[in-house]
Order: sequence, then structure tokens, then C-alpha cells
Amino acid sequence: MIFSYIDDEPIVPLEIKSKNNEWIEFHAYIDSGAGFSVFHSDHAEILGLTLQKGRKIFFTVGNGARIPAYAHKIPVRFAGKEFLGKIAFSQSLGVGTNLLGLASFFEKFSICFHHIKKYVEIKEFRDA
Repeated sequence: MIFSYIDDEPIVPLEIKSKNNEWIEFHAYIDSGAGFSVFHSDHAEILGLTLQKGRKIFFTVGNGARIPAYAHKIPVRFAGKEFLGKIAFSQSLGVGTNLLGLASFFEKFSICFHHIKKYVEIKEFRDA
């Protein structure tokens, strides 16, 4: 699948299933340097998740600070595939967009950045 960049950045759509069984679309920056996907905590509320019921983990960010987050395994639709994805939610995410990291996404998909032409090509691994 081909995803055009949003705002000249590798930001792509994905859907997450809420506690009400409703699919809700979010956008996330594809970050190959992030080991885990991290979303803003208000998105957990939108999904009907109790933030602190997730597994508490810590991330080290660019300035060396450690921020707390709560990891949840939740149903995700991405690039034409539905699966349980590991996504953490944090009240301390200091960037303006959600981050799509290695866990659950780079394990299942080959992601090729075509930065000059401002699009991302995403293919599902056959054995994932």
C-alpha cells in the first residue's frame, strides 16, 4: 500500500478499536528509531481505555529524560491488516504527533520511505 505523507512528513493513518467496538482513525509518525509506538494519553480516553490498567513502562527521549507510559495490547487496522498491536499511551509525550515504532508494526510490515517523492510504501510480511 502507498501512503502519501501528511504535512510533508511520514505520517500515516491507522484505526484502533475502541471499547465500544468502534474503529477510530488516528494518525502517527512512522519512527524507525522508536522501539515502541507511543500515543498521547487523551487517545486512550477516546478509546475508552483506563490508562493505568496498561503495563507501566518508561521511555528515554531525545534529551535523556525518562517519561512514563502505559502499554496496552489493542485491536489495530493498518495497511489492510487487522491485528493486536502493542501501543503505549503517555501524558508526557512531548511531540505533536503519535509515534509508530518497531514493536507490532515493523515486525509485520516492510516499510520503505520514498522521502523525495513524499510517500511511504508498506507491504505485509507473508509469514508475520
